[in-house]
Amino acid sequence: MENEKMITSVKNFLLETWIYFNIGIKQQKTLIVITSLFSMVIPLGVIIMMCMMPVEIDKETAIIYISGNMITSISNLCITTLAQILIGIRSRHGFEHMATLPISRWSPLLGNLLSSAVSTIPALIVMPIIGQIVFGVKVYINVIVILLIMLGVVIMAGIGAVIGTCSDNYQVSETISMIMMFFVMFATPVYYSIEKLPVIVQLFQRTLPFIYILEAIRYVMLHGSANEMVYRNIVILFIYLLIVLFFTNRFFNWNQKK
Repeated sequence: MENEKMITSVKNFLLETWIYFNIGIKQQKTLIVITSLFSMVIPLGVIIMMCMMPVEIDKETAIIYISGNMITSISNLCITTLAQILIGIRSRHGFEHMATLPISRWSPLLGNLLSSAVSTIPALIVMPIIGQIVFGVKVYINVIVILLIMLGVVIMAGIGAVIGTCSDNYQVSETISMIMMFFVMFATPVYYSIEKLPVIVQLFQRTLPFIYILEAIRYVMLHGSANEMVYRNIVILFIYLLIVLFFTNRFFNWNQKK
């Protein structure tokens, strides 16, 4: 009997999530298209700029640029887009309406997370292909790379959810998101190796999830297989995932009155 109830609850949760995923796609269709295109502008610009520089780029450096562009696209879309979507729902008093429905508190959040994550697909497909053509290197994409990307999407979307639920309006949300994007692009080693940073900066970077995603993805994309470091980083990322889910659960609630 308990198993049947659990199965029914899981089915209802998946159905609710699917419904809100479709609602998110329909309502944010234009935003998703624009952000999908915009997410490739900066990374493509970086790749073109690297090609124009009179410096020979080796295979490892090429992988750094390709993986860095992928992470930049993911962070831009997941952090910024989901935050704006949640702000939009709250401005229309959507959370108050959802609170009256017999649904899980997580299904609207997960549905909107997945709808915003759709925007990352073009960049994740295009960047490795263009990077491989431009730099002439073999880029390995396998199950481990996909797992790392999924972990990155959920972690960064969780950050976006916290920003969206804690911000008073679009302006505050956009400002915080832009600060986060600036931090990801310039304060984390997305376009260079962490070994080039001072030791104290490296220690600071180790407190953030981005470096663990980058290190693991770069190794697998370069070698086509995982080593002890990759598996260790995956475990660390799951810990970060739990932390993000804790804070998302802490701040995300139906009652959005400030």
